[in-house]
Amino acid sequence: MDYNHSNMFLLLSFLVPVLNFLLQTYPRIFNRHFGVDVWTRLLEADHVRKNHHKIPDQKLSDQFIIDGYFDYPPLFPWLLSFIPKKTLTELQGVVSPFFDSLQVLLTFFVAYYFTQNIWLSVLAQLMYMLTPMIALENSYLTPRSLGYLNLSLAILPLLVFHFNGQLMFYLIGVFFTSLLFISHRFALQSFLFFAIFSIFYFSSVVFIQALVIGFAIAMLATKGYYLRVLKGHLYNIYFWTQNVKLRFAHQVRGIVRKETKTDWVGQVYSFLSVFSPVAVFGLDPWALSAFGYVIARVMNWIPVQPVYDGLAAWVIFFYVLGVVVLKVKQLIPIGEGQRYMEMSTVPSVILASYLFFELLATPYAFAASIVLGLMLLGNLALILFVQVKGVIQDRNRSITTDMTKVFEFINTQKKNMRIICVPHQNTTMTVYKTKASVFVNADNEGLMRIQEVYPVLTKSVKELAAKYSLTHVLIKTGFTSLEELHLNPKQTVFESGDVVLVKL
Repeated sequence: MDYNHSNMFLLLSFLVPVLNFLLQTYPRIFNRHFGVDVWTRLLEADHVRKNHHKIPDQKLSDQFIIDGYFDYPPLFPWLLSFIPKKTLTELQGVVSPFFDSLQVLLTFFVAYYFTQNIWLSVLAQLMYMLTPMIALENSYLTPRSLGYLNLSLAILPLLVFHFNGQLMFYLIGVFFTSLLFISHRFALQSFLFFAIFSIFYFSSVVFIQALVIGFAIAMLATKGYYLRVLKGHLYNIYFWTQNVKLRFAHQVRGIVRKETKTDWVGQVYSFLSVFSPVAVFGLDPWALSAFGYVIARVMNWIPVQPVYDGLAAWVIFFYVLGVVVLKVKQLIPIGEGQRYMEMSTVPSVILASYLFFELLATPYAFAASIVLGLMLLGNLALILFVQVKGVIQDRNRSITTDMTKVFEFINTQKKNMRIICVPHQNTTMTVYKTKASVFVNADNEGLMRIQEVYPVLTKSVKELAAKYSLTHVLIKTGFTSLEELHLNPKQTVFESGDVVLVKL
């Protein structure tokens, strides 16, 4: 490769990742404090930062009324702990898009390795960038993009090793499998399911071997801390096993079947559940490429390529798993079904781009180009629509001006408040933004101790106040009312817009 060609190669490989980063971060210009789990992630980074960039061994009881031990996969909070708290709070919206853009860059090099076609590789990147569910997942601070990147870097080299036997790919796969243990629980769980599937489909134990070796490396690297992570993971699954019927219940009203869902996110989940297996293709239409590839192989329209067969199996496996989880409500504790499809976005866009370039050599080239163009524009329109409605205009999952005013009031009080939040999703932001103690769990084991409050209130607020010495309740009146909670409006100590702080 000559100098000019190598420059163009690098320029093209980075072009779409930069565009991907801009597409995913621009909504945060308008709503910098969007997201529910954001504050949990920031708290975790803060705990590690205060502990000199080490995982805290001591029990976390300061501000957590339900105390517990740090039990989150350590890689993400450890990386974030090197960013000053104030800087991270302001720039947290760019973190997940950054890791996702690395996944877009990976897509280019993997596609080029398989095809030696630069333009096919760029198209695969463009398809990835315009995958609706991926763009929306990274609209807030989450370790998912890091976990999914590690998953791709684990499965891809192991898949190549299975077909060509080069030891280098096996070692790379094992290394990133070990990183999965310390980066993201759901991605690791997905890898486990794929490893089991590979035993039967590929007649191979390569993935299981990597999993076992990765576990041993993770245990050694964390000095056994991973067992605490595993314990927390199992507690999370057990909690939702006990509360599976209440997954989408209203915290105060419970399951009201006749109630019209005003939360558009709940409407989307309901739609996916009812209309899967077709509806999920709206979130990732490129997954259709795996089925198209299988048809083309059966009809002998394309040559036999074992690695591509593996990519197709990868996509179809996670598609089927996702649909089954969406349809069987008892499986919700192991993850929301559509998220499993996110595990196979890289192979799906590589296959889609490959099939498109195959069609360019046929009489259907013009029609294929029109369909592809419409799909890309349609995906972009869907992404922009949901970003505006779900991120920029959001009030339920963001710290609003009214919420900030209440937090400022809490911080001016000399006596420490012990607060219960309704809705419960406002708990960790209250911990992060105030000095108050909040009725929330510090670890996943603590989930079992908050069932009186979440997912549904099983006791009155006044009963909980007496049991846990709570002094105030923080309420979003758009979610519930003082009357529903049987509280006296005269006990209101501060109110701003739809946020009310009531003395108990």
